[in-house]
Amino acid sequence: MSFITQLLLNMLLIAAPILLYQLLWGDRLAQDARARSKLLAAGLSILSAILCMTYPLQFFGSMPYDLRMIALAACVLYAGLLPSLAAAAAIGMYQIMLGGVEEAILFLLAALPVIGCLLLIRRKVMTADRILRPLAAAAVGLTVSVITAAAAAVYAIWSSPSSVFDARLAVGILFYMLTHTAAAVLAACIITRIKLNRSLRKHPQPNERMNVLSELAASFAHEVRNPMTVARGFVQMLRQGDVAENKRQVYVQMVQEEIDRAQTVINDYLSFAKPQLDAIELLDAKLLVLRAVDSLRTFASLRHVDIKTELQDKLMISANAEKFIQCITHLCQNGIESMPGGGTLRIIGSLHSSMVSIDIIDHGIGMTPEEVGRLGTPYYSLRGKGNGLGMMVTYRAIHNIHGRIDVTSEHGKGTCFTLLLPTLQPSSYH
Repeated sequence: MSFITQLLLNMLLIAAPILLYQLLWGDRLAQDARARSKLLAAGLSILSAILCMTYPLQFFGSMPYDLRMIALAACVLYAGLLPSLAAAAAIGMYQIMLGGVEEAILFLLAALPVIGCLLLIRRKVMTADRILRPLAAAAVGLTVSVITAAAAAVYAIWSSPSSVFDARLAVGILFYMLTHTAAAVLAACIITRIKLNRSLRKHPQPNERMNVLSELAASFAHEVRNPMTVARGFVQMLRQGDVAENKRQVYVQMVQEEIDRAQTVINDYLSFAKPQLDAIELLDAKLLVLRAVDSLRTFASLRHVDIKTELQDKLMISANAEKFIQCITHLCQNGIESMPGGGTLRIIGSLHSSMVSIDIIDHGIGMTPEEVGRLGTPYYSLRGKGNGLGMMVTYRAIHNIHGRIDVTSEHGKGTCFTLLLPTLQPSSYH
């Protein structure tokens, strides 16, 4: 195996435990006891060191060496004194198992000064600015390599006073320092980037929050202004004295519909921005669906849509009646509006094992897989206008009662929204 291949392998063995730690336990251990986090960091440092020792580096025939000291340094910085001493002891024992008692003694001679020096500068390294963190890591790697090389020189002189330091040995020591420095910088960059990404996920930047608030405010103003503008126009027409009675009734109806539309927008925003704990009770989903359908009959007939229901009896669920009716109404309204040329909207309710299934099926314009994937996200509307907030409220309300919404759609053929809700056994409500 070439030196470059060996070096890349050792770099991977240093980085892999760091990535494994962050991937499997990083977010969870941020909330757990610090002792458990330190124990895990020490264990992964030992694993990294053992792997590096198993696959050492060898530069052009020089003595083999590895990056175990970088793993030990990471343990010192992130776990502290006692875990580091335990890690050093474990690494020394593994070195003895490999058949190198003298190498184990040499490692311990170097490990103790390394642990002591890193403990002295630990606070400064850990609190260094994000931009300066790679420089601090380079300093750590250089410190570790210098101490280790010095310990090796002292041990060599003590064990063999006639030892000769030639040019090849000097080049080997130089590469030893460079590889340790590079490994330390790599580890620091990975850890810094992972911590930064986690911080951004938990605490969005102020500019990002302000952008979201600005978009919500603009969207809210737009959604409310449109129906208010339409209603104001019809009111102005009603003020004219020569309006026929039949037109007056139409204008009044339009004003009422636009005001109801504005009220729906406001209620959706309030439900999303400040969700409340609704009263949950045992309900028959069939009766709630029929109530929602009755409220939509006029809306559907004006658009030449016929609503047909096929509902089993006793579809018992635990939910808030008004919120559930709001969800059914919103999904049915979307289905009706997706059929601009008219058609049939089917609502099928059935009981499957421990779940109530409610299918809302239209034969409208349908959606692409990408559009289906965006359902329930901000600023996406099935109707191609608005901000999709009603669908977000619907998804949240169904999720709050431990249900889910499955969507099957084909562009140009139609869509099926399936609500799956946990039901109660008959003995629970008889």
